[in-house]
Amino acid sequence: MTSHSAEIPGIDQLFKDLEHPNPYIQTEAFLALVRHWPDESLPKLLELLDQENITLRRASVRAIGAFGEMSLIPLALKFRQSSDATVRASCIKAYAQVASNYCGISFPEEAINALKCALVDDSPVVALAAVMALGQVGIQALPLLKEICRGANPALAVAGVNAIVEIKDPSITCFLQDILQSKTTDSYVKETIESALNRADLLQV
Repeated sequence: MTSHSAEIPGIDQLFKDLEHPNPYIQTEAFLALVRHWPDESLPKLLELLDQENITLRRASVRAIGAFGEMSLIPLALKFRQSSDATVRASCIKAYAQVASNYCGISFPEEAINALKCALVDDSPVVALAAVMALGQVGIQALPLLKEICRGANPALAVAGVNAIVEIKDPSITCFLQDILQSKTTDSYVKETIESALNRADLLQV
């Protein structure tokens, strides 16, 4: 009779499976890591965000997203410690994965502060990733997203509008209409708001 411990897949093999080109095998590997080796594997996955191997780095982002609450503060630390924009973007993308996988999860202050820092990052890739992550966070991120929509950076404002319209909150339509009426709002942002409001109307039907 096989013992229970023998049925648990080895951590080394699971990390090898993360490098597999088949996304299904990757997914099975990181779900097994979460189930059987959470404390041992999360620090290793955070280290893999420094990898130049794009497949492995992306798999690591997806994997970290499956760890939920336990990954939020470690990601904030990783983000703040990294001087590499690609690593910082990966941390923020992992936040988006967590929020998507664990709908309604509450982000601690350290995580929200990391997202705030990302919004003013020197890298536009990091900043845009932060807007998308905040859209996944949802209601908790509404104040930040509203600031972005009103902000002076048109690219971020457009991303903010597209993110905020996906959140179900009665204040959003009026908020976007107010920005639309403002003379200082960028024309491209206004076009995006008009399109977003049409989508919002369709979603509410």
